Amino acid sequence: MRVIGRKNEIKELRYYAETKKSELVCVYGRRRVGKTFLVEQIFGEYFAFRATGLEKGKTRDQLKAFNARLISHGSKDKTIPMNWFEAFSRLEEVLYSEETIASPIGKKIVFFDEFPWFDTARSDFTLAFEEFWNRCGTQHGDLLFIICGSATSWIIDNVINDTGSLYHRTTAQIFVKPFTLHETEQFFKDREFDWSREQITEFQMVFGGLPYFMDLLNINESFRQNIDRLMFRQGALLRNEASRLLEATLRKSPVYSDILELLSKHRYGMKRAECMEILKVSGSTFTRALDNLIKCGYVIEFTRNYESRNPVYIQLIDPFLLFHFHFLSKGEKQLTCYDDLVSDIGRYNDWRGTAFEMLCLINVGQIKKSLGIAGVKTDVYPWNCTEKNKKAQIDIVIERADNITNLCELKYTDEPYKMTDEADKALIKKRDTFKEMTGTKQSLRIVLISVHGLSGTAHTEHISELITLDDLFEE
Repeated sequence: MRVIGRKNEIKELRYYAETKKSELVCVYGRRRVGKTFLVEQIFGEYFAFRATGLEKGKTRDQLKAFNARLISHGSKDKTIPMNWFEAFSRLEEVLYSEETIASPIGKKIVFFDEFPWFDTARSDFTLAFEEFWNRCGTQHGDLLFIICGSATSWIIDNVINDTGSLYHRTTAQIFVKPFTLHETEQFFKDREFDWSREQITEFQMVFGGLPYFMDLLNINESFRQNIDRLMFRQGALLRNEASRLLEATLRKSPVYSDILELLSKHRYGMKRAECMEILKVSGSTFTRALDNLIKCGYVIEFTRNYESRNPVYIQLIDPFLLFHFHFLSKGEKQLTCYDDLVSDIGRYNDWRGTAFEMLCLINVGQIKKSLGIAGVKTDVYPWNCTEKNKKAQIDIVIERADNITNLCELKYTDEPYKMTDEADKALIKKRDTFKEMTGTKQSLRIVLISVHGLSGTAHTEHISELITLDDLFEE
């Protein structure tokens, strides 16, 4: 099974496998994004040692499982290590025995999967690992030590940004992102799914670009049948995946779910201070939780230029979590199948519009490329005005360093969007309201992002650029 996409990640991993010094590489990203698969496909036949942390194992359980891996890699000592210092001492013996596998250039590749799970309460794992790496990593120049984990916030706080013995020890940090639309299409072609770009887009709007979810699809079922089987039927495999995802990526705490559920109700995000006030949690608890959600890629933080006092806004940016909180959480009207959702036109169109805007924000790099500004520094954010008689919203504002601002209007329709006289006037009003309320001196250009393009050519003189679904699928 070949790796789809991940060109930059593969290039970087192979580079560190060929250097003439020891490397400590951190591969991290959210649950189900394909971190383990990526490392296995590149280095699987050359692992000198590999171990995986147990999600809910206590220290004794972790050491027992680790010892089994030591034995399988040639350790002669069958007794369970008393602590992690002893375990790492045995690991060193295994790595430098004559039977140890090495890569073609002589590198000893060590892979610790789900690294944060090894660090159980009151264990000496982190200290022992620091001692091992600071000694072996400097004494021997032939180690490629890859640590991997879904608990993104733990990885960042305890490895990447560690101020203790691991400070600046990681030589590479590789954040594995969900698939782009292009990569998702390549995945479906590789698996011989004959799905249209519209179906792939709606899949992304439900599941996000997570390879694990794609692997669960049945080629003999339609898009809707697959969603029913995975999400809506009684006992569906992914019905409670959101809570498992948050618990594995973060730590179990209701504040994470509370923040995400509240943000799921605010299409254009909300002020950070307002969110904290509504949830009635302490500033330190809220700040810590929000920081973790941002690090995991579930939430984005932005400011809207020209706004008084420059307040910070936060917005949910994860399609799968959006779908969960709209249709699968306990507080929502329960659905038995995807057709129930589609038949509820208002609810369906509201979610679909929000999910498409989210998808475009995630793929804003592709939008910039289509506009010919891939290398231009930009600030990107949604914008809305709630003042009486001036209500307006801009789905995506791209404020550019070259003194042009693109105001992006998004249309997710089943047919080419028909630009009527009323729609044209509405766009002009939005542009003029944005100019008045922000006081911007930049030139304003309206961009229409429409899945199926436009029908006819009337009332299009105010649109500077048209971006279609095909543009978003470009590599």
